[in-house]
This record gives sequence, structure tokens and C-alpha cells, in this order.
Amino acid sequence: MKRIFNKAPVVDGTAQGGHTIRMPDRVLVHIGAPKTGTTFLQAVLFHNRERLGEHGVLVPGKNRLDHGRAATGVRKGPGSKAYRQWRRIVSQARDWAGTVVISNEWFAMASAEQARRAMEELAGVETHLLFTARDLVEQVPAAWQETLKLGVASSLDEFVHSLDTDEGRWRWSVLDPAPVLDTWRGDLPPEHVHVVTVPPKGSDSALLWKRFAQVCGIDPDSCQTELDQARESVGVESAQLLQRAGPLLRAAIEADAGHWSEPYRWIQRYLSHQLLVPRGGSRIALRPGDFDFLRARSMASVDVLKSRGYDVAGDLADLTSAEPSSAARHPDDVTDSELLDLALPLIADLLGRVRAEVLRADEAEERNVRASDVIG
Repeated sequence: MKRIFNKAPVVDGTAQGGHTIRMPDRVLVHIGAPKTGTTFLQAVLFHNRERLGEHGVLVPGKNRLDHGRAATGVRKGPGSKAYRQWRRIVSQARDWAGTVVISNEWFAMASAEQARRAMEELAGVETHLLFTARDLVEQVPAAWQETLKLGVASSLDEFVHSLDTDEGRWRWSVLDPAPVLDTWRGDLPPEHVHVVTVPPKGSDSALLWKRFAQVCGIDPDSCQTELDQARESVGVESAQLLQRAGPLLRAAIEADAGHWSEPYRWIQRYLSHQLLVPRGGSRIALRPGDFDFLRARSMASVDVLKSRGYDVAGDLADLTSAEPSSAARHPDDVTDSELLDLALPLIADLLGRVRAEVLRADEAEERNVRASDVIG
């Protein structure tokens, strides 16, 4: 079902000039999941927010961080400073005459009580939930990478079998659409709960946005989607290097004693994204037993989604379509020789960067000395 917004004012249920009636006022809350293209979707929303506003669609807050703070506030509760950000976003939504889109993947971490309380803030407003879902065979290795980028040294096999926990960011109750939507949907009718499936590898890169926009009532062609976004996935060789070096990396930046953002700044954004991602590498493969386990989990989730009668943008078959790739490799199969081949040019690169920074600092100090001599 295609939903397209327009700016025609509504009078007694009809639009002036005979144009299509705009969708009734509604709020769409995109609650997850992580590693399902959420960064890309949020980038498109915020890059085009002025254009969207002209067409009756509000993306509230100042930037994406505000939506992240709102998600944190939902989890921390009304007594927290972050919860005020959720209330500010809700207030903006209530003051808007058209459609509102709120998006952050970490809303998925909320408990049933936290989700209920958040939805109560939207009482009286037509509210919809959106969930972007991905084949777990692809999603779980991508999630494992994110832990490595913070210096966590667990193996892929250990990570797969740690998802049964009830705590932390990475668990089934955050990644699997069936339990997350059961947590959030409350008494919403099934047609107000939307599952947007991530297209299989090799699909049109714009297809995910088209599906998401369809649910939101946005003309997908009205927004610029060719954005300058760097890839975030490392190859299996880099993943194994990060796994081996994790504790050393955290110690080097005093991660456990410093600010919580230090691992994000230095291990994730600098070392992983800037230095390792451009080096490419092989795709990450699961053990055959883990592949079968995740495939069975995906199939069970699809059965639940079908039984709930949710609106689906895309095809639930996308969630069980990934196949093992002969070009992919399990991290444990990376050899020491391959790690050395990756690490040696990385060391040289880092030395060059340190030298450049020291030379810049030396030049700045010399300028300061000369300026002091002139003043003196």
C-alpha cells in the first residue's frame, strides 16, 4: 500500500482543489533493530528534514543524537535527565499538524514497562511502530563486529551463544523482531505495527529506503539518498586482529578508567573505521552449526510475525534468504601470517600519522616561540 503525503489542507474530510487527502496526524516510532540499515535511514531523514517538513513530515529534535538521548531516556525512566529529551520530542510531535517520524535503534532495548510508559506519553495520538528486520544470519556477525570495535575480545562463536542473556545491548530481545514488537505493541492494532525487511545482498541500494518511506507516507523519490557515508564493515582478517588485540587496545586508551566515549572515538571510529575498513578483506562466515541455529531462529521469528498480522513492507522471505558463501571465512581460520600481513602496514601507517602530528605540534610551538620573541 503506497502512502504519499501532500500539503493540501483538509476541509470536512476532503482536500481543497480535489487533491489527495493527506494522511491523518500520526507518529511513527522506528524502534530498531541495530545493524539493519538504521544509520543510513536516519542519515536520509535528517539530511532531507527541511524538504520533508515542507511536505508535512516532521523529524523532531535538533539532530540524530536527540533521538538517541530520547531512547536512553525511555530506558532510564522519568526521573532521568535523558527522559526530558523524550518528552521534548513528544511535545514537538503533538504540536505538528502532519506525520512525525522518530528513529533510534536502541528503543529496542526497552523493557515492556519502559515501552508502555513511553507509549503513554503519546496517548491520544495515532501511533505506529516501525521495525527494520534483517536475516539473522547476516545481522548477528555484523553485531559481533560492533563489540570488537569497542575492544571486546569474545569470539564469534561465543557471541552467537551469548545472545540468550537478558542484559546488555546484544541479545535476542533487541535483535529479533518478534520479541521486540511483542514488548512494544501494547494494544496497537496490527495494521499500526510495520515490519520493514532489509533486502538481500545484491539488491538495489535504495530499496530499503523505498520500503521505509512507503510506511512513513513519504515519496521516496523526493529525498536525496546518495549521501557521503563511509562503510563500517571490516573484513574477517581485521575482525580477528581486533579480537586478538581487544584488551591491549582498551588498556592503551584507559577505557575502563576514562570517559565512556573513549572506545567509540579511538577503537571504533579511528582504528576500525578510518584505518581497517579501507583495507577490505573477506566476508565473515558462521560455523555450519551456528548458521543452522540462526536460520532456525529466523524462521521461528517469521512464523510469529505472520501470526501477528503486522503490516509488512518488503517480503518476510528476505529474513530467511541468506545462503553460505564460499568466499566467506570463519574468523578462527585466519592465519597468523595473514594477521602479520595486515598488521605490518598498519603499524607503518600509524607511525606516519604520529610523525605528522608531532611535526605539526613542533611547528605550532616554534610559531608560538617566535611570536613571544616579537612581543618581548
